[in-house]
Amino acid sequence: MDNMSITNTPTSNDACLSIVHSLMCHRQGGESETFAKRAIESLVKKLKEKKDELDSLITAITTNGAHPSKCVTIQRTLDGRLQVAGRKGFPHVIYARLWRWPDLHKNELKHVKYCQYAFDLKCDSVCVNPYHYERVVSPGIDLSGLTLQSNENNWYFSQLLLDLDKGMIQDQAIHGP
Repeated sequence: MDNMSITNTPTSNDACLSIVHSLMCHRQGGESETFAKRAIESLVKKLKEKKDELDSLITAITTNGAHPSKCVTIQRTLDGRLQVAGRKGFPHVIYARLWRWPDLHKNELKHVKYCQYAFDLKCDSVCVNPYHYERVVSPGIDLSGLTLQSNENNWYFSQLLLDLDKGMIQDQAIHGP
């Protein structure tokens, strides 16, 4: 029996169900509840024998990354992807979408310098701690040549940045209407 109350943060010693329930409360809502629950259950089960990493995940998620946390690793698969509820995706992207950026594209993540098992480092284990990654603007879009000259341009540039953030940039946004 676990001793966790509703208001307390769980630890790796608590039942999987209690940990999953707590971590579900912090999801960003981009995925269905069923998918989110299966993804979190899968991760918690994989980490149940790695108590320090599970505790790091719980701390990172429940504090929104306010405290430094360790890598949280799972075994890399042959194709690098994870299957959850019949869907395949890169594990670091799945969990970053779940807990940080629901509209994230797979090419928008860059690991922080202290992450030792980041996906792109090609280690046998992959870090899925969403606070070990930063979101970056999609490569190939150069904003350095844009200059602002009037209020109309300021508004237009703001719209362009919003569209970029949503991944909806179009040719006319760069060249004007």
